[in-house]
Amino acid sequence: KNIMKKIFFFLLLLLMAENIYGEAPFFIEKDTLALTKSAQSTNIDFYFNSSFSAYKTKIAPASTGFRLEDARIYLYGNYNKDLSYNVRFRLNRPFTPSSQDNASVALDMAFLTYRFGKDRQWDLRLGKAYAMIGSYEIDIHPLYEYIYGDYFSYIVNPFLTVLQLDYMVNEHHKVGIQGHNTLNAKFSDHLESNGYISGDYLPSKAPIGGYVYWSGSFFDGALHTNYSYNVSQFAQDYYTHTFSLGHQLKIGKNSAYLDLMYSHMGADYALVASNILNLYEGRPNKVMYKNIVYKGIISRYEYQFDDRWSTSAKLAVEFAGSKNLLSEHFRQNYSYFLAIQYEPLKTQDFRFYGAYVGNTINYAEALNRPYEQLHKIAIGAAYTLPILKKHSAL
Repeated sequence: KNIMKKIFFFLLLLLMAENIYGEAPFFIEKDTLALTKSAQSTNIDFYFNSSFSAYKTKIAPASTGFRLEDARIYLYGNYNKDLSYNVRFRLNRPFTPSSQDNASVALDMAFLTYRFGKDRQWDLRLGKAYAMIGSYEIDIHPLYEYIYGDYFSYIVNPFLTVLQLDYMVNEHHKVGIQGHNTLNAKFSDHLESNGYISGDYLPSKAPIGGYVYWSGSFFDGALHTNYSYNVSQFAQDYYTHTFSLGHQLKIGKNSAYLDLMYSHMGADYALVASNILNLYEGRPNKVMYKNIVYKGIISRYEYQFDDRWSTSAKLAVEFAGSKNLLSEHFRQNYSYFLAIQYEPLKTQDFRFYGAYVGNTINYAEALNRPYEQLHKIAIGAAYTLPILKKHSAL
């Protein structure tokens, strides 16, 4: 873990030194950094979110302190007009590899995109990348989405190793397919790490899935849509089907999105509903349940008062349940925030914010479980620091 961090930091220093002095450091051969030098563009951003926050939950005493909410390093650019690259690490995640894709847990993405065709209307992508979920929640910069609900935390994995092909039909519409691993961890590792046994399930011989997606733009770009369907397999002979419908509206100083989600899991590898049902039935060894359903409505609104001040609010309503036991809505999850942001520098992505963040989880009466509640107040700052920006003509 420490060695990986040192190697990554050393490479970062080399790139910074090249940018500052205009050439490679004196002890490095010039062709060592040939790839970076020959690339049309190379960018490195470091961004982080730090806050002073106070938490209060229903079952634990209040807690107050300073937190590094998020810290990531992002390398991206174009090698030429046909080939681009993206690599992003989370610095507050472990660098240990996951068992299925052999990628670091800290690695959000590391992929290449190749554009081809007469008008470069085709894109071919390979590597660990963001899943093509029909959602605009995933498009919001992670520094500015103050809380995520169940969907991105448990139900779908937003970063997977993929092979993807999409086609730009015209300037307003794009369609594509994306093959991916179902999870980043293997069957047994995922279950064991969560305290589960396999029970009657067998691991899938092909633990993979695929997205079919379409994105559209209407009314001179005021309305955007992002729809997808996904099918995948985690346990042998049990399939997951997911529909995601994302909508985004931008009018003047107003912007909003509305995402609709539905997922039916033949075998509940998300484990949210299974955790509850195992307790409800008093099982000594936890197992995945069959025919689990997850539904969600996620919305966000932002208003830009002027160049410096803005406010944003979010509400997510999500349900977990079973087609076989109790109901399809025996767990209700409500996530919400209200925030105000101030950006003192027009030329930098830097902002101060104050936010209230809340989360309420209710259960069906038959479960005889108390509701869960989180209150959080945070005052913080978020900054995207451009470490290196290099552009050159072809």
